[in-house]
Amino acid sequence: MFDNGYIFTKDIKRIFINTCLGCMGKCSYCYLSQMGYSNQALQKRMVSSDFIFNCIKENKIEINKDTLITLGCYSECWDENNKKETIKIIKYFLQKGNQVQLSTKKLIDVKDLSEIMHLIKYRGQLVIFVSMATITYHDRIENNTTLIEERIKNFKNLKELDIPIVLYIKPVLKGVTIKDLDLFKSFIINYKIKDVVIGTIFTLEPSKETIHFSDKNKLFYNEVDDEKILINELSKFTNVFTRSTQVMQFYKK
Repeated sequence: MFDNGYIFTKDIKRIFINTCLGCMGKCSYCYLSQMGYSNQALQKRMVSSDFIFNCIKENKIEINKDTLITLGCYSECWDENNKKETIKIIKYFLQKGNQVQLSTKKLIDVKDLSEIMHLIKYRGQLVIFVSMATITYHDRIENNTTLIEERIKNFKNLKELDIPIVLYIKPVLKGVTIKDLDLFKSFIINYKIKDVVIGTIFTLEPSKETIHFSDKNKLFYNEVDDEKILINELSKFTNVFTRSTQVMQFYKK
C-alpha cells in the first residue's frame, strides 16, 4: 500500500492519482473536510505530472497495463489550474496501455482532448464520468461548480470523439436527487446517454464497506433507499451501474 495524498494504491489493480489536493466547488455533501482537505480552496498543494511519475518510480509502486488509473477524488481534475497536468497523466498511461477514468463537473472542450485521441487503442480505454447529484437544487448544493446546463453539453460535444461519457449520478442525496428523476430520464433520452452510474454517498457512519481511495477508515458507503428507485426507473432507458469500476470493466479489452 502507498498513500501520500497525491497517490493512493492498495494493490496492483487500481491507483488513485491527484495533481492537487482540495477543491473550489463548495458542494454541501463534500467529504474532503473529513479527509483533511478543503472544498473551498486548493490549499496551494498542486504538483506536476513529473512529480507523480517520479513518485511512482522512486517508491517502486507496482503498476502494469491492467492497473486501473483513477484521476481525482481529492480534487476537480479538470480545473484550469491542473487540467494540463491531468492531460499529461492521461497521455502517459494511455501509452502504457492502461484504462483511465476521470470524473468531472466541468465542461470539457473537444480541443482539450485532441492531443489524446491518437493514443486511445480501443473504445473505453478512456472513460469520462460527468458528475451531478442534483439538477433542481444545483445552485444550493453545488453552488460553486459548473452549471448543469454546461455539464450536460459534454454528452453532445464529445460524441464525435467516440469516448464513453457516463452520467455520474453521485452521490444520491436522500430526498433530493430523486426529485430530479424525470429530468434525468429526459437527459438520458434527449442526449442518448448509454451509461449511468447511480452512486452511494460517503459518510462517517460505519458500514461494511469503506471508501476505496483511502485506508484510514474514516468514510463509509451508506446507501439510501432512493438509489433503488433510481436504478429501477433509469434501467428502463439505459445501462445502469452502481460503481464506476463496473463501467470500466464493461469496456475493458
